[in-house]
Amino acid sequence: MSTLFGLLNIAQNGLAAQTAGLDATGQNVANVNTPGYSRVTANLETTATGDTFAGSVQVSGVVRSFDQFTYGSLLSEQGQSGAADARSQALQQTQTIVAPTDGTIGDQLNTFFSSLSALQNAPSDPSARSEVLSDATSLAQSISTTAAGLSGERADLLTQAQGVATQVNTQLQQIAQLNQQIATSQGDAQQPTDLLDQRDQLASQVSTEVGAQVLVDSSGNYTLLSGGTALVSDSTASTLAVGLDASGNLKITSKQGTDLTDITSATTLGTLGGLRETRDTDIPNYQSQLDQFSYNLATKVNSVFSSGYGLDGVTGRNLFVQPATTAGAAYAFAVDPSVANDPDAIAASGTATGLPGGNDTAVALAGLASQALGSSSTPSGAFATIAASVGNDVSSAQSEATLRDDTVSQAQDLNDSASGVSLDQEETNLTSFQRAYEASSQVLQTASSLLQDLLTIQIGA
Repeated sequence: MSTLFGLLNIAQNGLAAQTAGLDATGQNVANVNTPGYSRVTANLETTATGDTFAGSVQVSGVVRSFDQFTYGSLLSEQGQSGAADARSQALQQTQTIVAPTDGTIGDQLNTFFSSLSALQNAPSDPSARSEVLSDATSLAQSISTTAAGLSGERADLLTQAQGVATQVNTQLQQIAQLNQQIATSQGDAQQPTDLLDQRDQLASQVSTEVGAQVLVDSSGNYTLLSGGTALVSDSTASTLAVGLDASGNLKITSKQGTDLTDITSATTLGTLGGLRETRDTDIPNYQSQLDQFSYNLATKVNSVFSSGYGLDGVTGRNLFVQPATTAGAAYAFAVDPSVANDPDAIAASGTATGLPGGNDTAVALAGLASQALGSSSTPSGAFATIAASVGNDVSSAQSEATLRDDTVSQAQDLNDSASGVSLDQEETNLTSFQRAYEASSQVLQTASSLLQDLLTIQIGA
């Protein structure tokens, strides 16, 4: 009689086990499109020999599929992709400032030198001098506006970087809270698979923003690292802050309690790393090139212009404000106040006696269009070098972003193969658990029938 009761128990345990398997399969199928979801499996074990119902099956919980290696690789690729995407987008914005589709500094240069050519052909024509002054003013404004645009872009990138830090701080706090909740649940012998998924998803987001590595201890706690610094440890989260250092570059710090760590140099990954590279490396390079171009242009033009005479007979004036130093030359680029708003101050003749029809200075000024400026063959070539520098960086950044998007997809596929849901596999599992459930049910019915027959016989006896 005990054997039949044992068979009943085995069948009941089998039904419970297959039900747990079906529940896990149903959960997987329902969450196949849920971002960050990890596949779960009912952990079935055979009862140990010596137990009252040895040979039965028991459910010892639900196992969450998670591979530390594939997940770590995904975080690494996301950090690099975040940096590449941020730099690519920021550089594209920078390109619209330095080299818009029309009305560039190069266009203004060509117009300016064309007006000088017209002046050399008609030095006594007041309208020709007015045109030179107008085009010189437009060129100066274009250079100054471009320099201001680059400075404004750096200010915008600072604001963006601070916004990233604010967002990451919220995510770090959530991860620290989840660490505590998970530890509590596991201490109560619960299996908080949903909390674990949430934590992984948040860590993935942090990695995209600042780059991240994750260490998991035996109790399941995360230690989240970025740039070699712990941003989350147990239930404690650090706070990121973005400001400026003495040179005007980004300064990124991590504060945990009273400990403040400068992590600027280590912040090379994620959106924050990409913004930092564009703001503090790429744009200053363009600014330096534009300053050098502006200094050289003003110096070259002024050296010729100052030797000529205006219609008013005055000489020694500069066409452009002469920069004292290369630094800041582009931002301060302007028509000299002694010439501004006065077409008669435009020099065309090389001598006072040549007025009003002398044109040797105008000829020399027009000739600058084909003379070397700095290390470039011409003024237009000098600016083209700057525009090409930006264009090459944009092209390279876009290629890097595309490459990193592909590597993230590959890493995601690899991680999904380890922890994601496969509908084909779940369909196979569904059929397997269904058949096992039906078989266990048949065993239960058979055992119940035999037990009923035995009881009938004993009562009849």
